[in-house]
Amino acid sequence: MIPLMLKLNIKRKYQEGQEGFDLWLPLFLIWLIALPPILLLTPLILLAALILWPTGKGRYILFLYLAIFRLIWHMSGIKIDIQSKKKSVYLNII
Repeated sequence: MIPLMLKLNIKRKYQEGQEGFDLWLPLFLIWLIALPPILLLTPLILLAALILWPTGKGRYILFLYLAIFRLIWHMSGIKIDIQSKKKSVYLNII
């Protein structure tokens, strides 16, 4: 499933406690903006892959295009937690 939300949690650590904020970013709005150019470029990339197939480069173009889609598809569920003595950053792609 494509990632739909990004949760960013940033905290500062003090001696008496922590303060910080959560930031929710709706990635589905980015997909709505990115979808038309992707759909318009797909036939051109497939045509370029077909034209360059005899040279061997078309195969790489096609596989790279598909690999980008697979990478985006599998980004959902990534959790990154970075901590130092004074700051903490937590990133969760939902």
